[in-house]
Amino acid sequence: MSSIKALLMFAALCLSVFAHANTQEYVFINIWDEYVQPTTLPTPLAPRRLLQPDINIDEASLAQFKTAYPSYAELTIDKQNQLLQRFAIRQTPVRVIVKDDKVIKRELLTTNSAPSTEKETRIPLQTLTGMPFSIATINSQYRVLFFSDSLCPFQHIPACEMRIKQNNQLADSSAYPVVTVIKPFYVEEQSARDYQQRFEVKHDIVFDHHNEVFSQFEIRELPYWVVQDKQGEVVYRGNQPPNID
Repeated sequence: MSSIKALLMFAALCLSVFAHANTQEYVFINIWDEYVQPTTLPTPLAPRRLLQPDINIDEASLAQFKTAYPSYAELTIDKQNQLLQRFAIRQTPVRVIVKDDKVIKRELLTTNSAPSTEKETRIPLQTLTGMPFSIATINSQYRVLFFSDSLCPFQHIPACEMRIKQNNQLADSSAYPVVTVIKPFYVEEQSARDYQQRFEVKHDIVFDHHNEVFSQFEIRELPYWVVQDKQGEVVYRGNQPPNID
C-alpha cells in the first residue's frame, strides 16, 4: 500500500513539474520609468524572465541600471521586441503568464509612488552659476528653453549631439536668451556640469532638481525646444530649432 501511495505521489510531483516547466512568467519594464517610479514586483507565479523593450535602450544603459538596481540583475533586452509583439504588450510595467504558448494571465503592475517619510530639501531653481531662474518671469520679448539630457550621447536620446550643436548655434546667433534645462533623473548636478564642458555650452544651464520645469511644460521627448513670450506664454514647442528672428 505504501508503495502505491509513493508511486502516486511521485506521479503527482512529475505532473506538477511538467506543468510548471510549460508555464513561464514574463515581466516587461521600462528602465527609464523605473528610475522615476520603481515597480513593486509581485511573487512569481512561474519561472520569471525580466525584459526591457528594445526601444531607446543600449547595453551600456542597461548595465548602468542593473548596477543601480541589483534586483534586476537578470534583466535582458527583448531584442527586436519579439516577445513584446508576440504577447501584444502595449504598456509597461506588465506581467504576462504563458502556458503552452498561450497567454493565460495579463496583469499591469503597480509602481511605488508612496511619499518619502523624510522631509525633502527643496533646491530653488537656478543656473549652474547660481543665478535665480523663474519659469514664468521673462525679461525679454522671447526666451528659448532647450530641454536636454546630460547622458547624451546614449542611444535612448536620438540625434542629441546634433540637436545640442544646433542649440549652441542658436544661442550664439539669437538676440533672445537661450537656457538649457537638464532633466534630473538618475544623475546629479555634476552631470550637468560635465555636459556643459563636454559640449562647450556657453549659455545658461539649469539643472531641474525637482523636475519642475519639465513638468510645467509637459516634456515627453528629448531634446526639445520651448519658446516663451514676455508674458511667459508658450509660442512654440517642438523637436526642431525655433525660428524667432
